[in-house]
Amino acid sequence: MKGIEADIDKGMPSPPLRRQKFYGWNNAALLFFIQFAASGFVYFAYAAIFPAMVEAMSWNRGDASIAHSLSFLVLGLSYPLTAWLIGKRGVRFTLTVGLVLMLASLLMTVFFVTQIWHWTLIWGIFMGAANALAGPLCGQTVVINWFNAKRATVLGIILTGSAAGGFFAQPILIRVMEIFGSWQSGWLVSASAVVGALLLTQFIVNRPGDIGQHPDNFDPHATRADSNKPAPKPRTYRSAQNWTVGEVFSTRAVYFIMIISVTYLGIGTFLLTHGSLYLSDIGISKIQTASIVSIFIIGSGLGRMPAGWLGDRFELRWLMAAMMAMMLASFIMLWALDSLIGLGFAAFLLGLCYGGFFALSPALTSNFFGQESFAKINSVFAPLLLPFVATAPAGAGYIFDIYGNYDLAFLIGSILLGLSLIAAICLTPPEHKTATEGA
Repeated sequence: MKGIEADIDKGMPSPPLRRQKFYGWNNAALLFFIQFAASGFVYFAYAAIFPAMVEAMSWNRGDASIAHSLSFLVLGLSYPLTAWLIGKRGVRFTLTVGLVLMLASLLMTVFFVTQIWHWTLIWGIFMGAANALAGPLCGQTVVINWFNAKRATVLGIILTGSAAGGFFAQPILIRVMEIFGSWQSGWLVSASAVVGALLLTQFIVNRPGDIGQHPDNFDPHATRADSNKPAPKPRTYRSAQNWTVGEVFSTRAVYFIMIISVTYLGIGTFLLTHGSLYLSDIGISKIQTASIVSIFIIGSGLGRMPAGWLGDRFELRWLMAAMMAMMLASFIMLWALDSLIGLGFAAFLLGLCYGGFFALSPALTSNFFGQESFAKINSVFAPLLLPFVATAPAGAGYIFDIYGNYDLAFLIGSILLGLSLIAAICLTPPEHKTATEGA
């Protein structure tokens, strides 16, 4: 220390400060594996374990699916709390609380569920709140805080974790349940994965400023001499303003976004809740059914990173329109076909589009309405959107109970996909009033 001070006194330059490694990529890796464990082995695990629960306890599909519908309602109502906690205590704290509640819900499911009302209470209320607190809003907020130019790409990376986890979870959980002869053993595996996610969460850093870094690892205050690399420039539209919630709902774009969001989330929820049951109804064996569901999930994972990469290079309007058209075609194929190859292809294409929307939707919201407004806007979106999404599990279950098939559910889904295709084509960036006044 004295040597350096002596050099300064003599007018000699001090040695350059060592550049700190950009922690944004550490966060991305952590969030990938947190999603792999907590979402892949819980949310996607539902598709493997729920049918076993229905069969073991002789529940009818409509009543048993109320729990999943209620879970979505609670998820939507809990989003304002999630956004408030993120703003007050940060993502790491919020994610920790959510994962602890998720772990408690899984253990209660294993040790206490013997009747349908137990299942409805635990999965519907407690797991719904856990999914809000530990859900995608946390990871999306961290990525949006740390990345600007590569935002959609990194969102695609972290969201691939849940699909990758779901892909591996399907055969693992089915095999575990076969070995131990109980659905409870499947949820115990899920609980173990959540413990791992809890440990990883403790290494999340909420914002670049918390450790003296900057988004995209670029210091906007650096001198020209020190900045031999220019600031990364986004290739797609970014709002120069951070919109208020009132301003957002004065645009037509927000209503197009809501139609698209309800549709892709509702279709995905229907398939993950009733897809295995539907495939069994049309004569597909359990092993083949698990394979097709796994194909849908891996398609969802493979679609997220390419969609994010494309979303940073091409305007999201046309990407979403193309994906919605493919989703409509593959959904109708899944309904119409009964061959294993055709169903597998349709499931894979559906998964690609479903996963792609998961990466593009949060990027679209932050691009159109501002980075700082993202969590606040999402906390209002969720209570409005998720009650509609929540109708998919119970609604499809009761459609089957009444008609003996899922044809009406497929028809409603196809109509919604057609409307969403039109909404995507009409989706253009809104103009903020300050930009209009400035012009």
